[in-house]
Amino acid sequence: MKFQQRLMMLSSAASLTLVFLLLLYSPGVMHVPRGHPATRHRRALSIDYDFDSNQWTPALQNPQCMENVDVKQLDTSTIFTQNLPEQTNYKIYKNNQYKLQHPNIKGVAEKINVIILPHSHVDAGWLQTIEEYYVNHVKGILNNMVKKLNTYKDMTFVWAETVFLSMWWNELDDDVKHQVRRLIQRGQLEIALGGWVMSDEASTHYPSVIDQLMEGHQWVSENLHTKPVNSWAIDPFGHSGTMPYLWKQAGMENMVIQRVHQAIKATLASQKALEFNWRQNWDFSGSSDILCHIMPYVYYGMQYTCGPDKQICAMYDYGKPKSLKEQPTGREITKQNIATQAKYLYEQYKMKAGLYKYNTVLVPVGDDFRFDTSLEWDTHYHNYKKVMDYINNQNWNMSIQFGTLKDYFRLLRDEEFRKSKGIYDSFPVLKGDFFPYSDQNSEYWTGYFSTRPFHKQLSRDIEDNLRAADILSTLAYSQCKKYGIDFERHHDVASQLQEVRRNLGLFLHHDAITGTAKPHVVEDYENKLLKAFNLSQNVISITAQNLLTDCEHDDPVILSPEKFRTDAHSPLRRYTVTVTKRGTKLIYFNPLAQERTEMVTLIVDSFNIEIKNSQHIYIPFQINPVFTSTTNIHQTQFEIVFQLEIPAFGLETYTLYKVDRNVYGYWSTVETFNLEPVQNQENMKFKLKNYRKVHKNSYIENEFIKANFDRKGMLNKVYDKTVGIYNEVELDFMSYSSEGSGAYIFYPSGEAVGILEEIVPNIRVIKGLFMEQIQVVYKNLYHSITVFDTPSTQGQGLHVENKIDMRSKVMSDNEVIMRINSDVKNSDGSFYTDQNGYQLIGRKTNFNRRIETNYYPITTMVVLEDSVKRVTLHSKQSHGAASLHQGSIEVMLDRKVLSDDNRGLGEGVFDNRPTISNFILQFEHKSSAVPVNNYHIAFPSLVSSVINECLQQPVQTLFTTVRNDVFLPKIHPKSQSIPCDVSVVSLKNLVTSDLVYSGSSLIIHRKKFDCNFPTAGLQCSITSTNPTLSSLLPNISISSVRETTLTHLHRKSNVLLEKELAIPTMEMMSFLLDLS
Repeated sequence: MKFQQRLMMLSSAASLTLVFLLLLYSPGVMHVPRGHPATRHRRALSIDYDFDSNQWTPALQNPQCMENVDVKQLDTSTIFTQNLPEQTNYKIYKNNQYKLQHPNIKGVAEKINVIILPHSHVDAGWLQTIEEYYVNHVKGILNNMVKKLNTYKDMTFVWAETVFLSMWWNELDDDVKHQVRRLIQRGQLEIALGGWVMSDEASTHYPSVIDQLMEGHQWVSENLHTKPVNSWAIDPFGHSGTMPYLWKQAGMENMVIQRVHQAIKATLASQKALEFNWRQNWDFSGSSDILCHIMPYVYYGMQYTCGPDKQICAMYDYGKPKSLKEQPTGREITKQNIATQAKYLYEQYKMKAGLYKYNTVLVPVGDDFRFDTSLEWDTHYHNYKKVMDYINNQNWNMSIQFGTLKDYFRLLRDEEFRKSKGIYDSFPVLKGDFFPYSDQNSEYWTGYFSTRPFHKQLSRDIEDNLRAADILSTLAYSQCKKYGIDFERHHDVASQLQEVRRNLGLFLHHDAITGTAKPHVVEDYENKLLKAFNLSQNVISITAQNLLTDCEHDDPVILSPEKFRTDAHSPLRRYTVTVTKRGTKLIYFNPLAQERTEMVTLIVDSFNIEIKNSQHIYIPFQINPVFTSTTNIHQTQFEIVFQLEIPAFGLETYTLYKVDRNVYGYWSTVETFNLEPVQNQENMKFKLKNYRKVHKNSYIENEFIKANFDRKGMLNKVYDKTVGIYNEVELDFMSYSSEGSGAYIFYPSGEAVGILEEIVPNIRVIKGLFMEQIQVVYKNLYHSITVFDTPSTQGQGLHVENKIDMRSKVMSDNEVIMRINSDVKNSDGSFYTDQNGYQLIGRKTNFNRRIETNYYPITTMVVLEDSVKRVTLHSKQSHGAASLHQGSIEVMLDRKVLSDDNRGLGEGVFDNRPTISNFILQFEHKSSAVPVNNYHIAFPSLVSSVINECLQQPVQTLFTTVRNDVFLPKIHPKSQSIPCDVSVVSLKNLVTSDLVYSGSSLIIHRKKFDCNFPTAGLQCSITSTNPTLSSLLPNISISSVRETTLTHLHRKSNVLLEKELAIPTMEMMSFLLDLS
C-alpha cells in the first residue's frame, strides 16, 4: 500500500473519531438516550441537526395562555346540541316515526306569510353517473327553467350545484346566457350555496371544502354575475358545525338544512328553535352567527314540506312518478274542488307555522331531479297559482307567493325586526352540530362514516397533491414574473389544476365521498380521481423543475414522483429508485409554512450508496429489508431511512451516488417470530434473529417513547420517557357482525368480537439508528407501528399503519374496527372528535343506548382526556369513531355489508378494495392537573397541532436519474417559519374560465391550542408574533393585496405588505394577491 493511501486512511479514521467525540458531547445535536440500541451508531451522525434549545422548554409566552374566559357565564342562554339528547324523546310511534308535536292551529292568529320555493335537488352522481344525470334530467330542468321563468314572470326557482351549471353553460348561445343573468337580476332565479357540489359534511376536510366552494363561487361570479348570500344544503346526512362558519366567512348570511335527527327536531320545535343563530363554540360575541332554518319534516320532497300530513301534501305534487310502481298523486285544481283543496293546504301551512317562532313559512316545492319536463313546470305553476290566488282573496289572514330564499329571509328578518322592536338577533343561539342523524325507526346513519374507505383515503392523497401543486405553481409563476420570463407551461398547468380541483370537488358530493353510490358510479368517481391524482403529480413535477432551473428549463420534464398509482382500485405504490454512479437526485418539497425536520424513507435498488444534501454533506442512513413474502428478503430492493431538514415552502435536493462500499449506511437488526428462518442474501448484513415461536414480549423505542407489545405483536404498554410514566394501553382489531347495516346505516347485532384470537401472526421487529418498527402480518390484515428517533415532533408519536383486505367471503357482513383501550379515566363518557379538521367538539357516550347511536365522524383526530393525561389518535383519513367504554377509542376501518338498508341505493356494499389507513397515536401528560369541566369544546396542544399538520401535509418527493447540472441545489422562499399556531390553508393562482390569471389566493388560519402541555420538539415560534404578508411570502413580488371574504367574492380593504396580521384565534383571513 502506498504511503499516500495509508495517510488518507489514517486521516479519515482520525476525522471520524473526532466527529464521534464532538457529536457525543456537543449540545444541540440529535440526542440518543443512554442505553438505547442506537448509541452504538453515534459515529454515523456526521452533522449537527441544529435544534434551538430555547424552543424545547415547556414555558409559553403566548397570550392565548393568558386568556381566562368564563364559558358558563357567557353561554347561559345558548342551546348546546350536546345537551339536547337529555331533553329528547327518542320513542318510535306509528309508521316507525319519531313524534313531532304541533301546537293547536287555532292559536295561530297573526297573519302568515308563505313563500313557495320551487327547486330541484340534483345529485352529482348516485344511482347514475354525473354525465348520465345531466343528459337524462338536468339539461331538461335547466332548459325548461329559462323558458318557463320567462313565461311565468311571478314564478321562481332555486339552484345550488355549480358543476351542472358549468356543463350546461358550455352548450348555450350568448342569448340564453343573457336570459339566465336577467332572471337572476329580476329575482326569479337564485343561486344558493353555489359550491361546485353540495358537499358531504361528515367526511370532508375543510381545505377541500373551501376549495370546491371557491371554485363554484368564482365560476358563478364570472359567468352569472351573482354572489350567493344564502346556503341551501338539504341532503347531506347530518350537519357539521364547521360548515356554517365557512358559509359565513364566504359572505353568506342565512342557511337552510334538512337532515337533522327527527327527535332532535322535535325538541327544537318545542323551544321554537328550528330557526336559530348558529354560532361557533369559541365565539362569545356573535361575530360568526349565521341564521339557520331547519326544515321540520322527514324529507325535502313535496310530500313532506307543506305540513305534517303527507297524504294531503302529496295532492299538490304534480310530477311524473319516477317508477312504474308509483301512481300520480297530484290533484288538479278545478272550480269544483278549489275551496276544499285550498282549505287543506291552508291548514297544513298554519300547522307548519306553529312550529316556528315567527309566522313566515318556507314551503319548498321540489324533489330529486324534478321539473325536468315542460309539463311539470306548467302543472305546478297553474295549480299552485290557482290555490295562491284563492287563499290570498279569502279573509284567512294568510299571504302566499312564489319566492326565493332571498325573499323568505327578507320577510323573516322584517318580521323579527318588527316584533323585537328594532332589535335584530332575537333568534335563539345554538352551538354544536347535528350528528348522528336518524330519520326513522331508530336507524342511525353512522355507517357511511366508514363506507368505502379506500376512496376517502384516495381523495385525501389528491388533496395533499393539489395543495402542493398549487403552492409550487404560485411560486413558479411569481418567480418567472420576477425574472421577466414567461412561464411557458402556465396555461397547461392551469388547465390541469382546474381539472384536478373539479374532479376532487365533485367527489366531495354527499353521495360520493360518503361511499353511498351505485358500483358503476363509484367506478366513474374512481377514474376521475385517478386522473386527478396523476395530473396533480404531473404539475408538481413541472413546477418544481421550473423553480429549480430559474424558469429556464420547462421541457422535457425529467422529475418523477416517488409514489404512484397504477390503477384506480389499488393502494398507493412506491417506485424503486435506481441509484447511479453519476448521481440520482431526490427533490423534497415542504408544503407547510413552518420548517420541519423528520425522518424520511425511500426504496432504492442498492445498499452501496452515499447520500449528500444540498450543502454536499454526507448523510447517514439506516438500511431496512424489503420483504417479498413473510420470509423472503428482496435481493434488489432496500428501504433507507435518513433525516431530512427542509424550510417552509422549501425545495431541497439530496443526491444519491452508487459506490463500491457504503460508509454511512447502517444495517438494521431484524427479529422474526412464528416464521421460517429469514436469511441474508448475498452481501447483505442485516443482523437477523429468527425465532420459531414468540418467547418474549417485544418493544420499540426512541428518545421519547418505549412501546411494549404482547406475544401477538399488539401494543400493550407505552412508557413516556419525558415524565417517567407508563401508559396502560391495549390495541386490538375487532369486528361487528351486521344485523341491518347498509351503505348508510350502521346496525350491528351486538358487541364487537375479536378477530385475531385464534390466529398466530407472523411478527417482524426492525431496529436501527433512525427508526424502529414492529410488523404484524395476518392473512387479511397488515399492521405496523413505527417510532422515529428524531428530536422533532415526529418522534413523539407511534406511527400506525394498517392494510386491510375485506374481499374474501369470510369478511361478509363484518364491520372491522381498531380499538385502543387506555387508562384515561373519562368515566362520564366524554371525548372529542374533530369537525372537518377545523375544530374539536365534545361528545358524550350514552352507555344505555345502542352502539351505533354513539358513533361520530372524524376527519383528522379523536381525543380522550382526564385531569392528568390526554390520548390523541391522529388520522390521515376519515372514519367513524366512538368511545364506548372508559378509556377506549375505536375507529371503523372498513365494512362489507350485503344488505340494502332501504335508503335508496337498492343494494349493499361489497366492492371492497385493499385499503391502507395511517394514524399517529400520541400520549401527553398535562403540566398541571386540571379537571375536565367543559366537554363542549377542547383544543389540541401545540405539539399535537403540529403533528397533525405534518400528517395531513406530507413532504412531497420527486427523483430523477437524468444527469444534469442546471438544477439549483435548493429553493428557500421563506427566511423564517411563521408561528406554530398559524397555518397557511391555501396559496394558489386563480384563473378565469379561459385560464387567464386573475390573482392569487391566500388563506391563513390561526389555531387555538391548549396551553397545559409541554412544547418539546417544536421548531416554529411559540410566541404571539403576528405574521406579515412580507414575512409569509418574502421572495414573491406582490403588486397589491386586498383582504376579502373566504372565496374572494367580497372585498374588505387593501392591506400593506408590512402590516401585522392580527388574526384572532380560530379565525381565518383571506387575501387576494396580484402577482402580475
